Amino acid sequence: MEKSRREDEVRSARELLIKQGLVRASVPASLVAEEIEQSWRRSVSHRVDPGVGPHILGEIDPDSAILRAAGRILDQWQTNLTDSRMTLFLADEDGRIVSRRIVDTQDERALDQANAVEGFDFSEQSLGTNGLGTPIESRGIVFVRGTEHFNDALAQLACAGAPIKHPITGRIVGSLSIASHVDVASPLMVAMVRQAGHQIAEALELMADSRDLELARTYRLFRSSRHPVLVMNSETVMTDLPALAHFDAESHADLWEKLRRHRWDQDELQVELPTLGAEAMVRRLGRAGQDAIFALEFTSQAAAGQVIVADSQDSAAAPAGGVAVDGVASHRTRPTPYSDVQRQLTASADVEGLIRVVGGPGTGKRHQASRWLRQHTSQEPEVVAARDLAADDAIWACGEAALRECRGVVVVGGGDLSDDLRARLGAFARLSRPGAPAGARVILTERAGDANEDGADADPPVVRVPALTELRDELPDIVRAVAAELFPGAPALRFSPAALQCLLAWRWPGNVAELSRLLTAFPYPVRSGLIQTKDLPAPMRQTAWSSLSRYEQAERETIEGALREADGNKARAAKILGIGRTTLYRKMRALKIDADERMIAPGP
Repeated sequence: MEKSRREDEVRSARELLIKQGLVRASVPASLVAEEIEQSWRRSVSHRVDPGVGPHILGEIDPDSAILRAAGRILDQWQTNLTDSRMTLFLADEDGRIVSRRIVDTQDERALDQANAVEGFDFSEQSLGTNGLGTPIESRGIVFVRGTEHFNDALAQLACAGAPIKHPITGRIVGSLSIASHVDVASPLMVAMVRQAGHQIAEALELMADSRDLELARTYRLFRSSRHPVLVMNSETVMTDLPALAHFDAESHADLWEKLRRHRWDQDELQVELPTLGAEAMVRRLGRAGQDAIFALEFTSQAAAGQVIVADSQDSAAAPAGGVAVDGVASHRTRPTPYSDVQRQLTASADVEGLIRVVGGPGTGKRHQASRWLRQHTSQEPEVVAARDLAADDAIWACGEAALRECRGVVVVGGGDLSDDLRARLGAFARLSRPGAPAGARVILTERAGDANEDGADADPPVVRVPALTELRDELPDIVRAVAAELFPGAPALRFSPAALQCLLAWRWPGNVAELSRLLTAFPYPVRSGLIQTKDLPAPMRQTAWSSLSRYEQAERETIEGALREADGNKARAAKILGIGRTTLYRKMRALKIDADERMIAPGP
C-alpha cells in the first residue's frame, strides 16, 4: 500500500509539472532525487509527450567503436546475471539502443511492447527521463524507478544508468543501463552499472588509435601553459577553453581545413579568431595532412565589439601583429557572396531594361533571380524557357501579363536565344508599363561563356553568380540555407567534423544543384541524426585522404583490396594481410576507410 501511494504521488507530481509549467510547479525534495526532477524539467522544456513511445532512429553500425568495446563485457555481465531478471542496454551518443541483452526470456515481450529494442531512440529529448538518455544529458549515474520515468510505457521498470565517457577525449560516447521489473529492483544495480561502465571505458582506451593518444599527450604538454589551450586533429578537439561553447563541429571543420591548407613556412603563427573572441598562437605538430595536430594557445582576448576581416588574397587585411590564415579570421564577419549577388541585382535595376544573371551550370542563377523578384514584388515571378520564346507568342503574352500584375519574369537559358530574339527581349523589357513597381523586371539567366560578361557596366547589366568552389569559406552557411529551403521546419542538419571536412575539400562540379541532390539523397533517419563520412558518396569520402603520403595511400589501397577479396569480412581480410583484426580496425580508422567502402571497385 505504501509503495502504491508513493507511485501515485510521483505520477501526480510529474503530471502537475507538465500541466502547470516549469515556473509555477514545484516538486517536493523528499519525493524524488534532484537529478530526476532536473530531468523532468528538461523533458517538459523539450515538450516530450509522456504517452508517445520511442521512434526508430535508423540502422546500427555493427562495427561502431562502442559496440566493439562493449561486446565482450556485455557477454560477461549477461553470464554473471543468469539467475536474475535484469536486462542490459547499451546506447550510442544519440541515445539509440545499439545492444540489448535479456537474461530472462519472460521479460522479452514486455520490453518489445515498450519498444526497448535495438535501433529505437531513448534520448531524453525524445522519451524524457529514462535510464539511457538521462545519463547522457546529466553526465552522471541515475537510478530511475517506476513512475519516475517520464514515459508511461516504462512505469513498470527500474533502470540504473551510467554515461560512457571516452577516456581520452572525455566526450560522452553512449550510455549503459541495467533494467529490471520495478518489483525486483535493487540499489546494487547502481554499483553494477558503474563498474560495467568503467570496464567499457577501459576497453575504449585500449582500442584508441595512436592519433588520439598523441593528441592527448600534446594536450597534457600544452595544458601547463598559463594561457587557455585548444589542441585538435582532424576528428577531435581537446580544450579547457570556456569559449568552447561557441566552437562547434562546423567551426572545428572550418578551422582545421584552413590551417591544413595554409602554406606553412614556419611551425607557428599568430592568428585572430573572432568566432572565439580571442587571439591565438598556433603551432603545427606531427606530420602534414590528416596526421597533423594543431595546438592553439590563446594569448589574449579580442577587444569587445572588435570585428576582424581577413581576405585570403590580401595579406594587408590581417590583424595587427597577426597573420591571416587563408581567411581563417572568420568569414562570419562579412556578408556572403549571395548577398553581393542580391545587391548587384538591386544596383542593376537602376538601369532600364533587361537584367542578365550569368553563372556556371547549377550555380543557382534562376534561384537568385527569383529570390530578388519575390523580395521586390512580394509575388511569385513568371518563369519561362528562352527556347519557347521563338515558338509561341502566348509566352510573350504571359510575360506581359505578369509584368502588368506587378510580378517579374525570369527567362531561363539565354544561350538558346538568337540575336533577333535577344534584341526583341531587350526591347520588351524596356517597355513602359505605368503602375508596375520597379521590382517587376525581366531577368535573363545565362551560362558563363554564352555571351559577353562585361559586368555591371555592360548593356544590359550583368550580375555574376559565383561557383560553389569560390564560396568554400561560406559553404557551411550555404548548406544551412539550402537545407532550410529543402526541408522547411526541420531541425538544422548536423555534420561530424570529418564529414564537414569532406564537404569543404570537395570540388563541387555541379555547384548548388549538386549540393541539393546530396542533401535530398540522405534518408530521414540520417538527416535527423549526425551525418558522418560513411553517409557521403564514396568519391566525396575519398577527399578526406587526398593528403595522405604515397606510402599511406598504397597501404590504404592494399587494405581496400583485401576487403574486396574477403567480400567485406574483416576477419578474413586481416588474415589475408597477415595482421590482427584489432590492427586492421585501427588502420582502417587512421586511413579513413569506411566499412561501406569495401566493395568500391578500384579506379582506372
